Amino acid sequence: MDLQKGDCVRSLKGHDTGSVCYVVDIAEDFVYLADGKHRRIGAPKKKRSKHVSDVGRWAHPVTDRITRGEPVLDSEIRRALAAFRDTFSETKEV
Repeated sequence: MDLQKGDCVRSLKGHDTGSVCYVVDIAEDFVYLADGKHRRIGAPKKKRSKHVSDVGRWAHPVTDRITRGEPVLDSEIRRALAAFRDTFSETKEV
C-alpha cells in the first residue's frame, strides 16, 4: 500500500478499529495518525501501515497543509474529518 501524508485512512486493528484519521507522517513500515481528538497532531498514533486501509484523498484545505508540512490545529483536523464522514455517509445511503 502506497500511503502519503495527507491521506485519510481507516484503522483495521486495535482499540481504534473503524476510526478515520489523517496520515501526518510516514517512517518505513509505520504511519503516524492524528484525528485531532484522541490522537493529537503533537502526539500522533504510530501504527503499522498494514493495519490501516486507505479510504482516499479528501479535497480539503487541511489535507493540502498536512501534505506540505505546514502547521495544522487539532480543531481543523476534527472539522475536516467530520466533513469527510458526513460526505461519506451521504454517499453510502444513496
